Amino acid sequence: MLKRIPAAEARAVASLSILFLSLALVGCAAKGRPARPSPLTVPPLSFTPPEPERVTLACGAALYLLPDHTLPLFSLYAVARAGSAYDPPGKEGLAALTASVMRTGGTRHVSPDELDLQLEFMAADISTGTNEDASSLSLSCLSKDTERALGLLCDILLNPAFNDEKITLRKGQVREAIRRRNDEPGQIVSREFDRLVYGSYPYGHQVIGEPGAMDRITREDLTAFHRDYIRPSGMIIGVAGDFDRDTVVRELNGALGSAHAPLQPSLPPAPDRAERSVNYIEKDTEQAHLMVGHPGIRRDNPDYFPLMVMNEILGAGAFSSRMLERIRVNEGLAYHVATQFTTNVQTGLFYAVCQTKEKSATEALSFILDELERIRTERVTREELARAKDSFINSFVFHFTTAPQVVAQRVDLEFFGLPPDYLKTYLARVSAVTDDDVLRVAQTYLHPEKATILVLGTKGEFEPPLEKFGPVNALKLTDVGSEK
Repeated sequence: MLKRIPAAEARAVASLSILFLSLALVGCAAKGRPARPSPLTVPPLSFTPPEPERVTLACGAALYLLPDHTLPLFSLYAVARAGSAYDPPGKEGLAALTASVMRTGGTRHVSPDELDLQLEFMAADISTGTNEDASSLSLSCLSKDTERALGLLCDILLNPAFNDEKITLRKGQVREAIRRRNDEPGQIVSREFDRLVYGSYPYGHQVIGEPGAMDRITREDLTAFHRDYIRPSGMIIGVAGDFDRDTVVRELNGALGSAHAPLQPSLPPAPDRAERSVNYIEKDTEQAHLMVGHPGIRRDNPDYFPLMVMNEILGAGAFSSRMLERIRVNEGLAYHVATQFTTNVQTGLFYAVCQTKEKSATEALSFILDELERIRTERVTREELARAKDSFINSFVFHFTTAPQVVAQRVDLEFFGLPPDYLKTYLARVSAVTDDDVLRVAQTYLHPEKATILVLGTKGEFEPPLEKFGPVNALKLTDVGSEK
């Protein structure tokens, strides 16, 4: 047991310790030596991500394999070019509904309930997902159950039953989500900003669907979308974990069949905007919500790295960006302000987002536009550039902490058409970005004079009025978010 030291004795010991430390520091200073430790020098980060093996399956699908026998786990991740951008007009949400019911609706061999029971018994999980460009399928299980779980996944992929009850259930869930989608101001602004920027382009509607669309989608639509877009031959698959390489390749070849022509869906280039658009949604909220931006870049844009460094300086840096320094620190107008480039197979988005008091909405908007213009006209400082590059370089290794992460990265890179050496050259390409590059890409890809501006709040509270930025287009909330 530790002996308790009397308070008086403890104070005496502390006083002596402080005295001896002070004398030591004085002695160091007297001898001309610094009283503080020398700064630590850290060598540059040198990291090469693990390299999965790539093979082509008999059906034509690309397969990445990365064994990792550390834990008795197996995972699979697969993507198909079957996103919501391929929804037929008037049937928005078809891709997401198809992917969802593929999983929940069972197969021609296994009922929905039996499928759930088998997966639960193995403590395995199979899930699906959809975004604008892709539908995905993933599996995780214990390695001892790999063959059985893989068989169920392939059955879901090839032979979905599209059970009528599960279709009806999912449609009801989507309708309820659409009915409630005006509850959260941030979701309203994000959704309507997409619609304003993209217009009628396929990226302009919501992945989950639009009002009334569920009423027009039939079971036959799901089977046709699955047949036309979710083909094994056009997929990119990655497996990681504790598995035997030859066994997995053999199982997948046996289940997915031999080669046949994959569908090659394509999208036209997204439209650009020629002039500024100022838009407003009236809603009683505690804060005004702002989004400012325009079409951005494709994921395979050759200027991706200087753009990401520029954006880190502009508004993506967690505590050091210009937007944050100006609007939060100096002006005290907002807790959160940020900029982002989203990337897609076709044109993504660039936007700045901010929440502030309604009375300061137009003031914050002016600062956002000022900073967009400033980074296009003023060269960034050496310190800003170094800090932004360090942020990317130091976080790079954390994208590869597990084998499934590594494989998923490779699957997504191939999906977007990026070169095989992309990850090997990542750090060098970030390091090579110069202040000239930052200025060039800011002038090329940022267009505040053509920005779409969207503000949600109580317009009568804005000081000065929103018309300061141009003619205002009022969007009625009942029009943009109600179920028909």
